[in-house]
Amino acid sequence: MASCLPTWPLALFGVIEPAMLVWAYINFLMDPFKYFADQAPFFAATDEHFTPQAVALSWQMANVLLLLAPIALICCWTQHREVAIGYLVAVGFADFGHIYAIYRAGPEYFWDVSAWNDMTWGNVGVSAFLNVNRWLTVLGLFGKVGSVDRAKKTV
Repeated sequence: MASCLPTWPLALFGVIEPAMLVWAYINFLMDPFKYFADQAPFFAATDEHFTPQAVALSWQMANVLLLLAPIALICCWTQHREVAIGYLVAVGFADFGHIYAIYRAGPEYFWDVSAWNDMTWGNVGVSAFLNVNRWLTVLGLFGKVGSVDRAKKTV
């Protein structure tokens, strides 16, 4: 299957990121409370903090992770430049909101990188890494994002 993305962005956004999204969903399924509590590890959450509202929001977040995996696959493996670029721009802006959400949970923790847990590294560190790569891809620094050459298409 052909893609309009250069090799590195295709590997990152069309293979690695969807796999990470599915893995995050699986992690949630293994222990929903831990997933919830790890969002703000500086706050010692207990089962009583895992209210029905928190349960519902946690399951909705996990569902979004699972939803994003096939969307990433479809948008990154497309032959249409506009679809791939549109996806990267939309998710690039969403990355900012994702990182800001962690900042809002506790600025003092956000800036104390030495105190980060695995969840925060994923929410901030990995999101920032992916974000930079998204914008570099949109700008063409990894190669031209363009329509697949007709000769390369398979029937």
